[in-house]
Amino acid sequence: MKTSVIIVTYNGMKWIKDCLESILKSSIPIDIITVDNYSSDGTVEFIKSNFPQVNLIDQKENLGFGKANNIGISLALKTSSDYVFLLNQDAFIEEDTIEKLIEMSQKHLEYGILSPVHADGSGTKLDESFYYYISKASDNSFISDFMLNKTKKDIYSLPMINAAAWLIPKITLENVGGFDTSFFLYGEDDNYCQRVLYQNFQIGIVPTAFIRHDSENNNTKAIIKGSEKYYAKFLNQIKVAYGNVNTDNYKNVSNLKYSFLKRAIVSLIKFNLTDFKVNWAKAKLLAGENLKEKVLFNRQKGRNYLE
Repeated sequence: MKTSVIIVTYNGMKWIKDCLESILKSSIPIDIITVDNYSSDGTVEFIKSNFPQVNLIDQKENLGFGKANNIGISLALKTSSDYVFLLNQDAFIEEDTIEKLIEMSQKHLEYGILSPVHADGSGTKLDESFYYYISKASDNSFISDFMLNKTKKDIYSLPMINAAAWLIPKITLENVGGFDTSFFLYGEDDNYCQRVLYQNFQIGIVPTAFIRHDSENNNTKAIIKGSEKYYAKFLNQIKVAYGNVNTDNYKNVSNLKYSFLKRAIVSLIKFNLTDFKVNWAKAKLLAGENLKEKVLFNRQKGRNYLE
């Protein structure tokens, strides 16, 4: 079985040495593919000088998380990988992390994505983003079993887990494809999980496998209203909620657009220029989205978005 680890880097000098060294200590043989999104802090030069065994793909622009991962996944498939393991540049695995995930994957072929448990950078508590997603799951037996020291299941199923550390079997990639490239950063993992479920695969956490995730990016935290990040997050949330392939929510986008237009007009009448600008901007963003076309495409089976 051939496994390729794919890391998307962007100004990752703070973590890349520890990240790559943790992978090289893996208990099973792996290939490492790094796709760099035009780093300016010396990440590329450091990898070339210190990790010549890494297959480094150096981009001349920042392609975003999903598109860069697709490049790495496409190369892994071309070189006959049976599994890809997506790992954030700020995450570090244990020696047996990938081995345990593959062992569970081979026993439970119905799982299209398997994730380890995400501890924080110190390894002393759960990563905030990881906790956010497991606490949202309707079945919270994962948390209960750990808290009550019950016998752990082989795998705990849930509808979504963030893509800091995903084991993806080849069969998933052949049926679901890669990340939707309309997402630049955040939301692409939500969208991918929706598509995995649509193709009748499950998503799970393996409680005996662990990573440490020294994350400085937490999309669950509040951001300044009206900022560029605010609108980017808004649009991602719309694409996740209304572009879900398991629903026909895309049919309601027009109504949502008109709702924001009405709010903008009301705000203008009340001389609330701040709310007027925000609601008008949201309506304009929605007017530029064709989610029906995207949903219909994402429902198709195949290597979508992959070369």
